[in-house]
Amino acid sequence: MGRTSYKMSEEHKKKIGDAHRGKKKKYKIWNKGKKIGFIPPCAFKKGHKINAGEKHYRWKGGITPINKKIRKSLEYKFWRKECFERDNFVCQKTGQVGGKLVVHHINNFAEFPELRFEVKNGITLSLEAHKEFHRRYGIKNNTSEQLIEFLNTNESK
Repeated sequence: MGRTSYKMSEEHKKKIGDAHRGKKKKYKIWNKGKKIGFIPPCAFKKGHKINAGEKHYRWKGGITPINKKIRKSLEYKFWRKECFERDNFVCQKTGQVGGKLVVHHINNFAEFPELRFEVKNGITLSLEAHKEFHRRYGIKNNTSEQLIEFLNTNESK
């Protein structure tokens, strides 16, 4: 049951006002539903600069790896979505519908940069099947022949 509101007397309102008088108001910072800190009231004053980017104490010269930038890009997200939709959100190894699915690059991501966003170069696998593929064949130098062999084997652990 929800709370019911009640009317405060003028005396009670005055007491609350007196208790808060002179205190600085803090503004909460929220990130995805989690409280991560407070913004001081002076941050909202004109001319206040928040230390971000090059001015932040943990700045390391813009060293975000190109791989991370690509995988967070809008183009990459669209590529993943198109591959999922083409495969009807079904793992092509196990037949699992939905759940934890990933899109695997048929020809290696690092060695074939021109094929990174080609829908024909992606295949939907469950997370477990994807891990199993890389356990068998390693992370580098993956080919379409390895994928065909992997999909045709009946054992899936």
